[in-house]
Amino acid sequence: AGGVESSAASVEQESRVSRIRIIAAAAALALAAGSAVAQDTDSAPPSADQVARELSNPVGSLASLVFQGNYAQLGGSAPGVSDQSSTSLVFLPTLPFKLGSGNLTLRPSFPVVGAPTLSAPGQWDKVRGFGDIVLLGLWGRKEESGLLWGGGATTVFPTASEEATGSGQWQAGPAALVGLLKQWGVVGALWQHWYGLNSDPGEEKISKGTLQLFYWFSLAGGWQVGGSPIPTANYLGATTEFSVPINLGVAKTFVLGSTPMKTTLQGQYFLTRPDVAGPDWGFFFQITPVVKAPW
Repeated sequence: AGGVESSAASVEQESRVSRIRIIAAAAALALAAGSAVAQDTDSAPPSADQVARELSNPVGSLASLVFQGNYAQLGGSAPGVSDQSSTSLVFLPTLPFKLGSGNLTLRPSFPVVGAPTLSAPGQWDKVRGFGDIVLLGLWGRKEESGLLWGGGATTVFPTASEEATGSGQWQAGPAALVGLLKQWGVVGALWQHWYGLNSDPGEEKISKGTLQLFYWFSLAGGWQVGGSPIPTANYLGATTEFSVPINLGVAKTFVLGSTPMKTTLQGQYFLTRPDVAGPDWGFFFQITPVVKAPW
């Protein structure tokens, strides 16, 4: 029995090492793609307001590296859950490629997660580790009227280092975008849905959708006010769990030397969440340097 346990532990350790290698390699590739090229000094740098508007375009031409930190205070009927919180740090490079009359934008996300897990009735432990990598591929364009539209695919890779920090399932599904970009700002929505492609015996395959709303209104000097909440629907057999936040925040775009940069701070309150355990309120920040893509 000891040999079997040792073999299982070895397999699990090798699996975790493989996942970490995948995350490290993908993150290094994205960083190299975005930051290996110096800024173009032959042309005048765009103004902060121009950069702010272009970064508000989900299918725009600017490459950027988003560093996002999240905090959520939990609530629900589970004993002791109101004393728990979840945190994450996420690296989200945005890599646009000119393709035909629009842009093909790749948006991978690489999370490091701190998630509470119930170890015994009323007893919670905080588990920290890598989360699942998500890759969004979206082709879209901006019309002369300001209409934004696009479509593509989204994929989840089960790269989590701990059971509590990921789903354990490969997932894939469609994505679609619609919005309006004007001088005064941008409004729109990005829909994604994931279907589980594998599951353990007795485990239900995942079916989950999100609708990221975005509404940002431009002020002078690179300032914006608005939000980008992400309502979520988790389909569990005959029932559906909804998490619906409302967000309000501010963003400031500025040029640091020759590098445009955007900072964002948003607070969020959840109008509804899963009954047993889910987020009640939270906040997140983003630091987004714009980089010159090497293509």
